[in-house]
Amino acid sequence: MQNSSPRAWPWSAASSPEPYPEQAWVQSLRMMHGIVLDEGIKNKTEVTMDEILNWMAESKVILENEEMKLEEWFSANGKSPVAERTPFLLCGELANPYRLVDLGISGMPIFPVRMDGICRVWTDVIDGREVQPGIHHVTLARTTGWWETTWIGLADKEQARVMTEWLNGGRGTAWRWARLAEGELSIHFGEVLFSPQYDQVSWDGEKESVLIEAPPRTGPVIEKSGVRAILFTKQGCYDNRGKLARCVHFKQRQFHDEMFRRGSAGIWNEIIDID
Repeated sequence: MQNSSPRAWPWSAASSPEPYPEQAWVQSLRMMHGIVLDEGIKNKTEVTMDEILNWMAESKVILENEEMKLEEWFSANGKSPVAERTPFLLCGELANPYRLVDLGISGMPIFPVRMDGICRVWTDVIDGREVQPGIHHVTLARTTGWWETTWIGLADKEQARVMTEWLNGGRGTAWRWARLAEGELSIHFGEVLFSPQYDQVSWDGEKESVLIEAPPRTGPVIEKSGVRAILFTKQGCYDNRGKLARCVHFKQRQFHDEMFRRGSAGIWNEIIDID
């Protein structure tokens, strides 16, 4: 990744939540820095939260003329240490560098992860801020056999509060952080991982599933109990006659123009289980 301003990163309501960077990074309000992840962790089968935090603390931040351990970068920039951070699953605009600057979030390291059995889906409501008709946010739902990549951000308490309040529009509690009770998360290394195509998702009239063989994982499975995922707990996700509107298959504008209001809402705690 070339160090650049997060304000130079493209974002629009029509393309939300993408585009994303292709590697781990951390940013201030003025500059994005790539993170070099230690691939030694690939030898592990599963990792705990303590192992994740220690691994990230030792990872290297790419600066102009040097590399610096992430923990040292935190200290030099007055940020919360790794030990005071919690892994949060970032599935929508909260992983977009431009949006993070809008929220004033600086110093939250973000790295790529793979989700198996879980997919990103559009919510069934519009957030009317900024544009008309508004923007759709992203929540999670189960799909047997599914895989895709997203991001984990190591956020401190203040950053988690800011992200939650922004999604809720400063009022209400429709968005909540929870621990997932299903699916698998793993660290992702290497090339872009392509998810199943639209016509590779089977529907038996009641539920959808993917029957083709999944590609092998490139990193260890992450202990789910230590990761928080933010879910929309009002109407839930969009339900198009039993089928999900996955972000991988439908960009936001296409979803709004072609599908929105032609189905119903999937109740949030029926589409994914939490602890």
